[in-house]
Amino acid sequence: MRIQIVALAGAVAVAAACGERKSSAPWLTYPGVAGHSTYLRLSGTPHDPSAPGSTVDCQGCHSGSTFTQFSCTGCHDQAECDPIHQGTVPGYAWQSASCYQCHPDGLGVMSDHGPRFFPIGTASHPAVCTSCHTDLGNRTPATLACATCHLGQPTFAGKHAAVDDFPAAPTGADCVRCHADDQVTRLADHAGSGSGTPVTTFPISSGSASHGTTCLQCHTALRGDKAWATDFSAFDCLGCHAHSDAVAVAASHTGVSGFAYQSSACLGCHPDGQGAPANHTPDFFPVGAGTKHAGITCRQCHLDLARPHDTTQFACDACHLSRAADPGFTTTHTSNPSGVAILTVHTGENTTGPSLTLTSPNCLRCHADGQVDPIASHPTGDRGFGQGDHRRAGCVTCHTAMRTGTKAFGADWGSATGCTTCHRNGIPN
Repeated sequence: MRIQIVALAGAVAVAAACGERKSSAPWLTYPGVAGHSTYLRLSGTPHDPSAPGSTVDCQGCHSGSTFTQFSCTGCHDQAECDPIHQGTVPGYAWQSASCYQCHPDGLGVMSDHGPRFFPIGTASHPAVCTSCHTDLGNRTPATLACATCHLGQPTFAGKHAAVDDFPAAPTGADCVRCHADDQVTRLADHAGSGSGTPVTTFPISSGSASHGTTCLQCHTALRGDKAWATDFSAFDCLGCHAHSDAVAVAASHTGVSGFAYQSSACLGCHPDGQGAPANHTPDFFPVGAGTKHAGITCRQCHLDLARPHDTTQFACDACHLSRAADPGFTTTHTSNPSGVAILTVHTGENTTGPSLTLTSPNCLRCHADGQVDPIASHPTGDRGFGQGDHRRAGCVTCHTAMRTGTKAFGADWGSATGCTTCHRNGIPN
């Protein structure tokens, strides 16, 4: 009886050991695609032997004498792996154990896609290779399926409506060119507030006269870590503000300290994208805050930015003569309520020449500082200038001298050198 009990106990112990061995050593039997996820994910990956058309099998990875042994390098050759790992992945080695250490789920990259690639492993971008890569053998931006997924989203078109260079039929390469890190700076952030809040980035707006350009017109450089992606920290001003002769640009910046025909120098002086500093500097026509021309863009006034001092290339007349908000412009200059013929040009006491025309050069001749002294500022009385017989004399008949310095295009109102035009024999005649 004792021998039977011992034998039975031994049989139970052996059975228990076998059961324990079987549960803790699953390599003794094939666990199936689902069960294999404990060790290496198969479903939805290139390692799935049950997928239609699959060319992989158990022996392809487990070619040794035990399933605890596996080989990654049999399929993933060194010529494929070295270029995308060397220099970017610390501790990289073309060895199966090293592969599994970084890729324990069997995906082509780590669960977060690594710092070198697009971030995945999130609810919006799960770590499933085939959801983005249409050709796992050619994992380049050209084979990405970004558009396949995103074009069907109801908010997608609206979010890209303000992106001037967004293609009608975007490819994956188009998407990751701007979204290499998933999210890119929004146009609204780029534009600044325009309401007194300091501008933190270069302001742009769709349809702007000066910078209604496309993203990739300014941001032309590619990143060093992601050669297929735009480097939005770099910018190029000279692509648009280019001239066949850079000497012309230098001439337009005469007297500007530190001028250099370089994009970084452009931004240094024009941080808000204006054609000149915010107040246009004291030497030029005022466009700063509080002036009537505040907020005016370069091209609204300058027809040719290469010749910013050429008064024939200004658009004063084009704007003011047709401005709905300035309906009294012509009347103010031709039938002034004071009765002063401000556009009249006398060539002698009893003779007049052609009237001063409402052209941009003549606008700036009188309005070199934006506003000119009103007629009412002249002395009053029968013989006061601007009164009596002098009402018939146009402004530039008396004020013939021009200013010196940077505003040589403007009349010198502090000098009245035209008296002898009419009073040739002295005053009075």
